[in-house]
Amino acid sequence: MDLEKIGRLWGGGYVLGRWLPVFGKRTARVCALGAAILVSLQSSCAQGDESGLSFAAPSTLDAYVPLHDLDLQGTVIDFLESSDIAGEKKKANKSPTKSQGETSRISPFRKWVAPQQRREAASGRVPSPPENKAAEVALRPRVQRRTSRAIPQTKTKQPEPQPAKVEDLPAEQEVQIPAPAAGRDDAAIRQKAAELPPLSRSQQNLRKKIRQVLAHYYKRPLNTRDRSPWEIMHCMLAYELHSKVLQGGPRGEPITAVGWLCFNQTCKRRSLMYVNDEDKLRVRVGPALQGHRGQLLAMLAQSKVSSEYPLRVEGQDFTVADLIRMEMDTCFPRTELTFKLIGLMHYLDTDATWMNERGREWNIPRLISEELRQPVRGAACGGTHRLAGLTLAYKTRERRGEPVDGAYLMAHKFVKRYQQYAYRLQNGDGSFSTEWFRGAGNEQSIDRKLKTTGHLLEWLLYAATEKELHSWRTTKAANYLASILYNNRSKDWEAGPLGHAIHALLLYDRMIFQDYDSLAAEPLAATPKRRASTTRQR
Repeated sequence: MDLEKIGRLWGGGYVLGRWLPVFGKRTARVCALGAAILVSLQSSCAQGDESGLSFAAPSTLDAYVPLHDLDLQGTVIDFLESSDIAGEKKKANKSPTKSQGETSRISPFRKWVAPQQRREAASGRVPSPPENKAAEVALRPRVQRRTSRAIPQTKTKQPEPQPAKVEDLPAEQEVQIPAPAAGRDDAAIRQKAAELPPLSRSQQNLRKKIRQVLAHYYKRPLNTRDRSPWEIMHCMLAYELHSKVLQGGPRGEPITAVGWLCFNQTCKRRSLMYVNDEDKLRVRVGPALQGHRGQLLAMLAQSKVSSEYPLRVEGQDFTVADLIRMEMDTCFPRTELTFKLIGLMHYLDTDATWMNERGREWNIPRLISEELRQPVRGAACGGTHRLAGLTLAYKTRERRGEPVDGAYLMAHKFVKRYQQYAYRLQNGDGSFSTEWFRGAGNEQSIDRKLKTTGHLLEWLLYAATEKELHSWRTTKAANYLASILYNNRSKDWEAGPLGHAIHALLLYDRMIFQDYDSLAAEPLAATPKRRASTTRQR
């Protein structure tokens, strides 16, 4: 025994006993003497055991780190292995995969064991296997990590990230809602596409984002059990002819929104049309129904529904032409004619005249004049629908190759002033004023911004020239609208603002990017067969 050590511990026990009178001096000295005897016996056993691992002094890197017995270390490892800490640290362990019997265990004592293992490997001496299997497992990951550090790794320059290719997109992002292609000349489209300037990278990213938004919301249609006719009308406007709803509830079968409304099916236990006592077709106006007179016809016109499309109301067969006739009969001065103008301008000739049910003569220029007398501020949705009716009136005149004069020219000048004013009120993030045309406004509510920006962008796209269509202001507004819809795609948006916002993005994609699709070897839009299979999976 080391008598000097025993003496030091005996004196320490005296001091401990002095400061701990509860236990007494005799008890403290007996404990110290027992500890000294145990330390001496442990050192003598370690010198006589030839099969155990002998440890040299710690290296310079591990200075002031005490040595530990492997049996104690294995016990600690077993405890950590059974704890929640081990489960978290296993995820961070990057050592090579081992078999089930050699699963690496996490221990805070690895750096105390590894220097001896490394020193024995350098001297060429092969140590005898340890008695404790846990110690052997604990040694291995540390040696591998130290060895990997010794080998210099050459850093290779990572290539600059490139935008994702179309074929790499997930299936959800590949779906695009095609625009109505009736009467389009594919040869003329290809010739026009060949003359187009190439898209920049930012334009390609914007196209990808817009089509992701269109695909996402197209796969999540409204259902007729929980949504009113007013909401289903806006759902129909979003994707025009290709809009769909779910029959009877969220798990119902999908059906075209145009067909559901035109066959007067119930939406939230309400039907939109009825037949009066004179067997004439009428459309209900009120909350959750038509918000304005002529709104259903305007929605059908903006969705490009044919005037020969059938209607079925209370067992009687009609067509959209009967709905047009009804709206013509109910044109009266000093009333809101906004939606009537949108619908009648789409379906009638510009020189058409008719008599209302009171025997007064009407025509399209008179509708325009009546609308120009009405104020924009305070009108429906900030006046954007009134401006959209005036815009579509002279734009339709231009598209038909007819002169823009008289009331059409007045409408063109009137819209142009508001168009410039709307861009002047645009916010820095690309959104339009949340105060409509009353002045500048930038509320933080994304619901308010979706409503104002969606309506304003939709109207501005109707009125845009080729230069204004490619303006940075229009691009910034489309990018903002696509961003908030994609970043908040799990949000339950209000159906009306969402319908106009989706329709605005659909118009922008059609006007800017659709002509480029014919240039691609593989079109960005999925084929009709793929869309049908996607619908069946839902």
